[in-house]
Amino acid sequence: MHLIYKFFFVVILSCFSIQITAKDIYNHTVTNNEKSYKTNGCWQPLFKTAKDTVYWTSIRKTPFPNEGWQIKKKELILLPGRKGGDIITKKKYADFELKLEFKMTKLVNSGVKYFVHQMENNENGRMEWIGFEYQIIDDFHQDEIPGFDDEKGSTAALYLLYAPDKNKNIKPLGKWNSMKIRVQGNKIEHWLNGEVVLNVDIDSLEFKKLVEGTKFKNYSDFGTKRDGHILIQDHGNQIYYKNIMIREL
Repeated sequence: MHLIYKFFFVVILSCFSIQITAKDIYNHTVTNNEKSYKTNGCWQPLFKTAKDTVYWTSIRKTPFPNEGWQIKKKELILLPGRKGGDIITKKKYADFELKLEFKMTKLVNSGVKYFVHQMENNENGRMEWIGFEYQIIDDFHQDEIPGFDDEKGSTAALYLLYAPDKNKNIKPLGKWNSMKIRVQGNKIEHWLNGEVVLNVDIDSLEFKKLVEGTKFKNYSDFGTKRDGHILIQDHGNQIYYKNIMIREL
């Protein structure tokens, strides 16, 4: 067999083997082995079907919510009313690529957070789940959404810190958009519908100065963590997700 074909055969076989192993490791609970488990560069599902809810838990210290989140036709649907609460991966991730598809409803305000940890709010002493956020919001009706200030709160923004490219291609309500988050070392990229719309160096002086101008200044560890959980936010509005995939770099 030609050397180049041998190489691709080994890579494909390796990814297939890892997927089988992942099934065993994630058998309803996260084991000590799983905490350090690496996908070796292969894409792994965080949500493709209902069985993948085993990778998630609620921040309310309960299993995956029985209310507020619905699974239908391989779609993960957040229902309105805040009954479900935020969901969070059982595992922490460092360098990774995360991709998924989302479909918005009118006035939706949500987001996908990463590098999430419980951090103390120095202003009130509370422990809160804090991390970076890929913002998802109804850009088409910004003026009707309470608290919307500027493009640093628009879809694909690094919430409150960096606005996405002003020429971003966002699809209308009711259509599927694709997003990707890529983090490696101190570099972060946000993608929307196949294009990079945001590129940030989180070790830069600019980043640190921007943090000081937001609520994140109240968390001493914000921006210092290079791993963490992934969290999908329940902000009270209906939104649809599907094909949530991750690979570690």
